[in-house]
Amino acid sequence: MTVTKADTKMIKRKHVFINRKLQGRYMVTFLVPMLIMLVFMLFTLYFAAHSIINTAAIIVKEDVQNIVTLNSQDQVEPSVESYEKTFTDIKTYLRNFAENKKYRSAVLSSLLLVFGIGLFLIIVQLVLLTIFFSHKLAGPLYRFETVCHNIINGKYTDKIVLRKGDDMVNLAKLLNEVIEKTRNLLKKLVETKDEEERKRIIDSIEI
Repeated sequence: MTVTKADTKMIKRKHVFINRKLQGRYMVTFLVPMLIMLVFMLFTLYFAAHSIINTAAIIVKEDVQNIVTLNSQDQVEPSVESYEKTFTDIKTYLRNFAENKKYRSAVLSSLLLVFGIGLFLIIVQLVLLTIFFSHKLAGPLYRFETVCHNIINGKYTDKIVLRKGDDMVNLAKLLNEVIEKTRNLLKKLVETKDEEERKRIIDSIEI
């Protein structure tokens, strides 16, 4: 069976919300984890910035103390020249601090740790979210496929039973009603011996 352009125009959706209850539940179910993920990412950025500042402060403090100690070594009363040299060395150090290998290495390690943990937790959340949604959809879809295959093979005794919390409950009820009415119609057609009744049943079917 081929789908024509006219058929495509006929099935074109005009409304975004077809089933507001179902779509609303999915929107909330997606929105809440995404908001949690956004908040978590903000906390990750905060801790990363905090880690960079702390790392920089610790390294600067240690290196400045080393410069002061080195320049005032073996001096009971440091001279003005010694203070000037210390001040100049500290200025030079601070000017070139961004190129400090120890600082870069420490910042990189901190960022890798913070963002690594953050990325791991985000991946775990996405995996759990995917499993949750696939579980709610995969079960009903598998049941629908099984029942449809049985109907194709001429078996009209099945009934679609979904678990609590599964989606597409309304579709399951509708398909169960279709199966039951089709079964009853076929049963009447097989059991009736009245030709007029049989003709009436056949005429009521649109093929």
